[in-house]
Amino acid sequence: MKEFFNINRFFKLVQKESSERFHMMLKIAAIFGALLAGYWLSIIVFSYGESTSIASSRASFIFFAAMLSMLIAPFNLYKSYNHKKGGIDYVLLPASVMEKYLSMLINCVILLPVFTFCTVLLTDTIITTVTPQIFNGYAISSLNLGEKFAKGYAEALIMQLGFIYCNLLFRKYKVTKTLLSTIGLYIVFAMTLVFLVTVVFKEDFLIMEKMNINISIDKISDISKLEEFGNFSALFKTLYYTSQIFFYGVLPAWFLFGSYHRMKTLQY
Repeated sequence: MKEFFNINRFFKLVQKESSERFHMMLKIAAIFGALLAGYWLSIIVFSYGESTSIASSRASFIFFAAMLSMLIAPFNLYKSYNHKKGGIDYVLLPASVMEKYLSMLINCVILLPVFTFCTVLLTDTIITTVTPQIFNGYAISSLNLGEKFAKGYAEALIMQLGFIYCNLLFRKYKVTKTLLSTIGLYIVFAMTLVFLVTVVFKEDFLIMEKMNINISIDKISDISKLEEFGNFSALFKTLYYTSQIFFYGVLPAWFLFGSYHRMKTLQY
């Protein structure tokens, strides 16, 4: 059991990795903070300080910065993990694969997004305090940590798990190959959806058309909230729930197991 996971060894590894990657985390968080500061300066320069920025829009940017930092984390914090030469030192660390993988998740999923979130929020608070006539209201007062945020975080987390897997899978041109793979999967999903709408479940979507409802690809999970959902065919409901289980259950589990298996079987 200790060879698989040792709590003391794991905490030492997390401390070592987070301290070694702190400068990169600081750099990423500072970039997003600088973007907000640049936006503030642009209002002063180009609008002569007459325009204002509402707190809700800045709160949305803070969430966006945290989510984006989470997505790019594996490519910045662990870009050399599977490098034929640069990754050898990481392999030789006195820790199990499980401990290394969990440490990677902590740095990518928790530490960097939280650090970015706090940095941008602090930047907004300072600017709002100094120039309240430009930044109207504190962004922290408009942060909504409800269902919408939880759903957005869950979807970003699933995508990030896929990015971690791609970061371990590809040795060269990681970002390019990951983006192309993501776009390819999105196109396949969109084409499948179009086929289902126009051929298989035409009558069900005619019901939504009569209700003047437009469901985009990123809002598929909202279909079950429709009042007329009970009138849809049993086959449609079965496929709908199956797709939700696949996206929110099978897919992240696949990425988790695939990343762990890739780390365990990686050869240099």
